[in-house]
Amino acid sequence: MDQIRKLKRQRNWLLLAAFPILPFTLARMLILRRRKQRLERAAQAAFALYHRRDPAEIMQWLESFRQDLSDRLASGGLHDMAEAARKIEPLIPAYEPSIPMLVHPFTGTVFLNMMNGILDLQEAVGRRRFDAVVVTSTAADRADVQALIDRAGAEGDAVLVIDTSRDGALMLKGEVLKIYAVSPHMGQLADPEAERVLFEFIRSVHPGRVIVADSAMIWGAMSLYGKALAASAELSALFSARPDNVFTQRQFYRFFEMLAKIHVLDGAAREQLIARFSLSPECARRIAPLDDPSDATASFGPEIPPAIGGIGDTSCEEQTEFDISLIMTVHNETVVTGVTMIAANASVKAAERAGYSVEKVIVLDAATPRARACLSNPAYSDWKLVELTERDLGRARNRVVRMARGSYIAFLDADDLFSENWLAEGAALLDEAAKAGERVIAHPEINWIFDADQALMAVTPQESPIFSPVLFYFENYYDSLCMAPRQAHLDFPYVSRDIPNGLSYQDSQFAIETLAAGWVHRVAHDTIIFKRRRDTSLVTESHNRKSVIRQIEPLAIDNLPGLIAGQRAGAAGPQSSGPRS
Repeated sequence: MDQIRKLKRQRNWLLLAAFPILPFTLARMLILRRRKQRLERAAQAAFALYHRRDPAEIMQWLESFRQDLSDRLASGGLHDMAEAARKIEPLIPAYEPSIPMLVHPFTGTVFLNMMNGILDLQEAVGRRRFDAVVVTSTAADRADVQALIDRAGAEGDAVLVIDTSRDGALMLKGEVLKIYAVSPHMGQLADPEAERVLFEFIRSVHPGRVIVADSAMIWGAMSLYGKALAASAELSALFSARPDNVFTQRQFYRFFEMLAKIHVLDGAAREQLIARFSLSPECARRIAPLDDPSDATASFGPEIPPAIGGIGDTSCEEQTEFDISLIMTVHNETVVTGVTMIAANASVKAAERAGYSVEKVIVLDAATPRARACLSNPAYSDWKLVELTERDLGRARNRVVRMARGSYIAFLDADDLFSENWLAEGAALLDEAAKAGERVIAHPEINWIFDADQALMAVTPQESPIFSPVLFYFENYYDSLCMAPRQAHLDFPYVSRDIPNGLSYQDSQFAIETLAAGWVHRVAHDTIIFKRRRDTSLVTESHNRKSVIRQIEPLAIDNLPGLIAGQRAGAAGPQSSGPRS
């Protein structure tokens, strides 16, 4: 008892000691909160300005959209679908209004500033493409960089010089893009986010060559996305053999294998660099002195596998016998496939009651023995079994789509679940679009993340005022578990994953390419896809490897305005994807 009294006295003394600073702590918290709100409003206003929309309209639509989904999750069609799924998979939690409803691109100030930042840079260069990009900073030697620029320009290339210095600038002749001077939003980003914006901006100008010249920022981007950059352009660097330039030598050996060429000032510097690292004759062939325009330096590029596979050796079935082909892919999933199949069969029965015929296909792609054993269940005897050895989700899907006999294709991953009404509602949406002469791809209203993580991601309808193709530089609006006319997948097959070179996210590229071709992405009312987040998966592997999509034409700097304008024109059309009472 004496010990308890002693502890209480100590607590009281601590409260008394803390009381004088408590008001200052609360005031500081209030100031920081208001500052955060002010920055968020500024980012939202800039987003609206770039997209020629009313900020008040955007926020009003967003609030209504979130509230409508929350109401229907609490007591409505979405609630009923979630409860039915919970009876199949207890790991799906009950909905609580306290769970944030995430909606792209308004998932935070960071994403808005990244989107606004890349638009700042694109506007600053007049939305032009460039043959070569030189990235430098005040850490570089001005004379060396100027010699490099003069050499690049002498080859007849349109050269973009980017200065990544946060303070000051490297005094060079001609036009130089000082990214922090032209983009206030870049200054709001931490280094990793700013590096991603720089990387995507460089790719958007579609250069044939990218030359790194002592910029810590671009070297930071290289450590994450260097292989992806080398896959889209000839990547080289300006290096100095001076012993005091430790920075450049440190990067030299870290990124040597990615570089097609290494530029040095003159022949003497070339010899010094060869001696410094005892380079073999083959490696030395990459070093190009700037003072020798006749130098025939060997160029080394990365080995990039074909972008698309699974379409050349599979005959394409022309006749359709079913309304829907439901295709589930399996690789190493085992016991979790049980609840997936129960939910899939429930969705199939609901679709059949609505009058749709469904072809059910299980694809074992290089399946492990345990995965094959789980799917050898007599309860699945009415499912067609296809065995492949593609070892790639995109390639496997491409092959099976060409075998499928359904007018509409619906994919399912072996560890995820449909809401019971997904197939019926998705097909009804596509039927409605076909009658109106529209090309539409259907998505669920909500992607519900569960198991190792918990999150609610509302799917942003393309025809909403908050949709912007600019987000595709950094994130994807639409999951691959969609429903689309078979022709969409024949016209736009999935690209192959290339994780070693940091290239992935096949579903994101499919969404961008179909959007650019005039397909409209809409959501089916009261539908949910429950996405199991396991400890390891394709998504987590791609994220951990900092993978990105390939460099593609729709996201080129001069094509992006057309995507934005096309979306604005689409927003004036049907609004069936918006909030409904």
